[in-house]
Amino acid sequence: MRDEHDPAPPEAAALILYLQVLDAATGEELGRAVDLTGEGLRLVGQREIPVGSRHDLRILLPAGAAGRRGAYVTAVCRWAGRDVNPDLAATGFLFENPPPAARAIVARPAAQPGLLGR
Repeated sequence: MRDEHDPAPPEAAALILYLQVLDAATGEELGRAVDLTGEGLRLVGQREIPVGSRHDLRILLPAGAAGRRGAYVTAVCRWAGRDVNPDLAATGFLFENPPPAARAIVARPAAQPGLLGR
């Protein structure tokens, strides 16, 4: 059993809430982040995103999470395919030079009550 003061393991964070991910330029919802690390995220959404495509993303956070409403990152689609639910697409994004504020959000899950499960 993990104590809230233990450092987070390096593997993907188990999200309790699936965070909404938007195209930062258009505001279009791309899907929901279901796994999140300091290096990238796994997104589940309605449409497949082309492998190799680059995106400016806005990851929306619940009110009060890490004192922010969202994080902006640039990411490249590394893989894409159908989700276990065949009505949805799954996409793996790798962050490109994430800003320190975005890294802080995923690096300190204990500071984000109700956001991440361990």
